[in-house]
Amino acid sequence: MIYAIKGRIDVFYQMAEAGMAAYGAAAGVAIALAVVCFALRGKGHPEPLD
Repeated sequence: MIYAIKGRIDVFYQMAEAGMAAYGAAAGVAIALAVVCFALRGKGHPEPLD
């Protein structure tokens, strides 16, 4: 009985750790995208493409 509870708690912590890692990765990608977007802002073609 104790082993079953301990196994479930271990799985819970592994899932929580995976969730935090996914959230951290998503936040990192969002920050990198924001940096790139702000760095490239206004860097388009200065003259029209007529």
